[in-house]
Order: sequence, then structure tokens, then C-alpha cells
Amino acid sequence: MIKRVAMWRLKDKSQAHEMKEKLQSLEENVPSIHHLEVGINQSDSAKAFDIVFIATFENQDALHEFENDSFHQSISSWVSSAREIRHFVDFETE
Repeated sequence: MIKRVAMWRLKDKSQAHEMKEKLQSLEENVPSIHHLEVGINQSDSAKAFDIVFIATFENQDALHEFENDSFHQSISSWVSSAREIRHFVDFETE
């Protein structure tokens, strides 16, 4: 299994709920996603990011399919316009 954890800081924090809904819609529309979680930050820390995305994929090929999926790319375009900064990591799980 491969997990992707991505975090975004938004230009406008009021878009957090809309972004969460858009990211959650990926699970229903992108077949290569095994499981997905999206959370909105609850911390008051200035170091905290606004949104976290955790997705699980069966293997590297499924992750590659996700990255190239047209529905994912449409959501990614919106997210890119709303974000100030993004960090992510992909790692293998047992």
C-alpha cells in the first residue's frame, strides 16, 4: 500500500469547507483511490496548515493512475488556485 499525505495552507481560510468537499469527492470519482480522509485544521498555531489529505492506494501504479485521472486534475486545478503553499509525502505501508 502507498499513502499520500498532503497539506495545504489556503490563501483564504473561508474556503476550507469547500475544499474539503471537493477533495472528498475524489473517493467516489477516482477508482484508483483505496481510501481517503480529509480534515480541516483545528489548531490555532501559526505553523499549522489548513487542510490535510490522506489517501491510500494499492500500489505505485494506482497512485500514478490517480495523478493522471481527469477528475483529479480538475479538482487539482481548483485547489492550486486556492492554495498558498502545499507539502506532501508518499510512503509505503504494510
